[in-house]
This record gives sequence, C-alpha cells and structure tokens, in this order.
Amino acid sequence: MPNRRATSVVRRGSRYVAVLFLGAAAGWLMMAAGWLPRPSAKSASFPDPLATPAERYAWSAQPTPVFPIPPYARFLEDVVIVLDPGHGGRGNRPNWKRGPTGLREAEVNLRVAQFLRDFLAAAGADVVMTRDRDVYLDADENADVRKRINLANELGADLFLSIHHNASDSAEANYTTLFYHRSADHSPASLCAARHLLTGLDDALRLERHLDCPLLNDTLVARRSGFAVLRLAQVPAVLAESSFHSNPAEEQRLRDPVYNRREAYGHFLGLARWAQAGLPSVTLVSPDDGHVGRGGQVIVALDDGVSRRRSWGHETVKILRDSLTLYCAGEAVPFHVELDQGQVTVTLPRRLEPGAHYLYVDFETIFGQHVLHPWIAITVGAGP
Repeated sequence: MPNRRATSVVRRGSRYVAVLFLGAAAGWLMMAAGWLPRPSAKSASFPDPLATPAERYAWSAQPTPVFPIPPYARFLEDVVIVLDPGHGGRGNRPNWKRGPTGLREAEVNLRVAQFLRDFLAAAGADVVMTRDRDVYLDADENADVRKRINLANELGADLFLSIHHNASDSAEANYTTLFYHRSADHSPASLCAARHLLTGLDDALRLERHLDCPLLNDTLVARRSGFAVLRLAQVPAVLAESSFHSNPAEEQRLRDPVYNRREAYGHFLGLARWAQAGLPSVTLVSPDDGHVGRGGQVIVALDDGVSRRRSWGHETVKILRDSLTLYCAGEAVPFHVELDQGQVTVTLPRRLEPGAHYLYVDFETIFGQHVLHPWIAITVGAGP
C-alpha cells in the first residue's frame, strides 16, 4: 500500500511547485507590464557593476532605450533651429543613396529629424523642418539646396543642422563625422555646435570605429568649394554624417525606428549641452540706427549667453579678453573693451567708403562658445 503520508507530501509538493510556477509567471507578466520593477543589475543575467572589469563590457551593447528630457535642456527654449533631412523626394532613382539591401538614406534622415524635432519641441526650442515628408523643394538639385539653406538664412536661425548618413565603397566603413565649411576660422560658432553634436552621437550610437579627427572641413569631400548647403549659410551651420548606410550591419540597424530615435536623442543631448554652455550674442548700442560718420565710434554690447541667467557667480567675467576679434571691410579695427560693463567701443577707419558695411564682432567664452551672429550692419556716411 502506498504511504498516505508520503502521498500527501507529494501532493502538497506538487501544489507548491504549481503555485511557485504560477507565481513566477505572474511576476514576469507584471514586470513586463511595468507593474513590478525588473531584476536589479546584480542579478545573474547582468554583470556585477562593482566587480566586472571595465574591459569586459561591450561598448557597442546598447542600453535600455529610454529618452528622458534632461533638466539642462531648458536652455534650448526659444532657440531657433532649422533641421534639414537630406536628399528628399528622389526615391524613384534606382540605387540612388541606398544601402546594400535598398534602404533609402532619405527616409532614414527624415525619421531621425522627426524624432529630433519632437525632442527639441518638448524642450521649448523653435524648430523648423526644411521638409517633413519625402519631397524636394525644387526639381533642380542646386535650387533645392539653395531653398533649404535660404529658409535658415531668412529666419536668422541660431543653427542649421543638415542630417545625413554616409556611404563608402568599403562595406566595413562605419563612423561619425561632422562637417563645417571651408576653414576653422570661417564660422567658429558652427564648430562649437559640431563638437557638442559629435559627443552626443558618439554616446548614443556606440559605433566601434571612431576617426582620429571626426570634425572635418567640407572641402575634403567637395574639393572645389565645399558643400553648398554650408557654403551658402549665413548662420551657424553643420552637416552630420551620423553613420554609414553602406555598411550591411549598420543598414539593418538604421531600419529600426528605435535605433533612429537613439540617434535623434544623441543629436538632442548634444544640442542641449551646446545651449547649456550659453549662446553668445552681440548687439549694437550706439548709434542705435546704425548710421555713423567715417572715423566715428560704435558701441556694441557683449552677451556671453550665461551671465544673464543671474545664477551664482553671474557677475564674474566669462569672456576671454584676448579672444576678442573685430574687423570691418576686411581689416582689423581699433577698439576699447570694458568686460565688466559688457561692451566694446570701436573706432571706424576714416578711409572707409561711404555706404553699407558689416562690423564683425566675435569672442570666446569660458565654455569655448562663440558669437552666433557676429555681423552687425552699419551705414557709414560721407561726412565725419
């Protein structure tokens, strides 16, 4: 005869196992639904964050896709940013800017830009898209480029960002590059934005390869005159080649909207850090109408982009005195600066021809930022 006590224990054990199984299943379902927290990083499925050597972590392993708006993104409020998703509206061309299995660069550019637009709008930025669907602005490619950058010029945008993905004859190529126009001196403010964008993309995409110098002059590609979309810019302008759609593995990642949103978040964090560092400006104080005689004086207010926040230490000077650069009609002009007053007095050359001119005023701040719009329009009269 079977042992009743043993049988009872077996039955109780079976019920206990069943309850454990159902409880575990319910627990996992609740975790999946977000009702319970997931296991901590110390569980068996994760490396121990205290004991695992740094070299044991894979850099390319993507973290959990979460995209919070950081507190410092508030400095993007009212900043005017024009987003330019490259190469729209030409999808009927066979093999034109496509990956190995046909993924179109233009559609990836657009998805990333749309995600980025939403991040920026949530932070209060004033965002304008050169296109929000798969279209071109003009059937002629040169005219299309002019219309895209003219949108930023007419708005007097604080930044024009053209979003692209690269291609190469080498299937292994895959890295991030940020392009600026012509030379390092052409638009220092563009370089400031590019450096922050590069850092954000590096952190977000976690590509295995990084160029020794990923901040590049556009004449390295377009040797005669650089990229037209940067050459024609009258505002800070940067072109990002975030990764290579010609790389088979990267092409598959670029098909994934979550990966596209990761990239957009990298752009966003870069721009938020750029704005956090302050966006310097200059303003004509006197003469207020911009009309001045030859040899006359012009007073310009210098705003470092940070002191006006009135936070701790706001009264300290944040402009590097030796970085001040002023010229008019192609030549340096004498000036007297009072940094504690935040202004500079410029004496114009007597030999300046009467008519419209631009006074260039730039400086560097303690954060390495430069003036977004350094050109001030003045009109020189015929008399003294």
